[in-house]
Amino acid sequence: MADDIEIRELRGLAEICTIYPLYSQSGALPEALFAERLAAMLAQGNYRCIAAWQGERMVGVAGFWTGTQLWSGRYVEADHLVVDRELRSRGIGAKLMAWIEAEARRLGCDITRAGMILGRERTHHFYQRSGYSDDSLVVIKPLSAWADGEFPEAAAHRTATEE
Repeated sequence: MADDIEIRELRGLAEICTIYPLYSQSGALPEALFAERLAAMLAQGNYRCIAAWQGERMVGVAGFWTGTQLWSGRYVEADHLVVDRELRSRGIGAKLMAWIEAEARRLGCDITRAGMILGRERTHHFYQRSGYSDDSLVVIKPLSAWADGEFPEAAAHRTATEE
């Protein structure tokens, strides 16, 4: 299946916004807020996005960030990797990550990394199979009603510690 997949980088807000139908398979972010956040991400200057195509059909997407931190050195962080639900487990996600990892090497990065929400075991297993290890923990504190809904474990923790 993945042999007939072509990976292309998407450029500019309008082109990147075309990922919304696939992105929405993994989240409930309204399209207007999605576009607003993408615009802010692009304005930061270190965000890029790729898409997997099967012919003229977009079948997978992944964004990624580049940066440098004291603890990790230069890095690329995958963000919102989504494969069309009808085509999952066919190597498309692996092909997207291979593209990102090759770009990270080209950029001289020390590591690639990915974050994921707790409870998404299928996502966790995908990254483990792709050679990623659980070497860190990101802790969060929701500061908005949207974040409370998106990260229910954190909201539940806050509620329990406030009682």
